[in-house]
Amino acid sequence: MTSKTDSAFSKKEILLMIGLAIVAMVVTTIAVIPNLRNSVKELFSSDSRTVIAKVTGNLTSQGPQITVLKIHSKNTLELEVYNLTGAEGLTLMAKLPLAENRDGYFTLKGNSTNLALTDVDGDGSLEIVAPTYDDQMVPRLNIFKFNSATQGFDKVSSPEEEAPTK
Repeated sequence: MTSKTDSAFSKKEILLMIGLAIVAMVVTTIAVIPNLRNSVKELFSSDSRTVIAKVTGNLTSQGPQITVLKIHSKNTLELEVYNLTGAEGLTLMAKLPLAENRDGYFTLKGNSTNLALTDVDGDGSLEIVAPTYDDQMVPRLNIFKFNSATQGFDKVSSPEEEAPTK
C-alpha cells in the first residue's frame, strides 16, 4: 500500500514559498532602514565621473582660452577649468566645487543651457555661469570670475548674499 499525502503542495513548492517569503522580508527591511538602503544603493551605483556639459571660449580678448567641464560624480557637481595651450594641450587650471548636487538649466539669449561663458557684469570679460538646484529644488546661479592676479577663479556673490553695508 502507498501512502498519500493530504497536502495540496509538494515539499518543493513549500520550500519555494518559504524562500520567497524570506527574500520579501529582507528586501522590505532594506527598504525601510535608511542606512541599509544607502549601503545597498552604493553597491549598485557607479562611481564614475560623467561630463554633463562642456563650454570653450576666451575669457578676454587677450585670453586665456579655456574649456570648462561640468562633471557629476557620486553625489557632487563640480566644474573643471582647463587652459588650452598650443602644443601642450589641456592644463588643469582649477576645480570649482558646486555646493548643490542637482544640475540646473537657465535661458541665455533664448537658448536653454546648463553651463555658459557670458559677460554677466558688462566689464568685457566672460564669467563662468553654472546653474544648480539645492535640496529644496530652489535654483542657484553659480558665477565664477577669472582673477588675473591669482590666475584662479573667484565666486561672485549675488546681491542677496552680500552683507549689508552701513
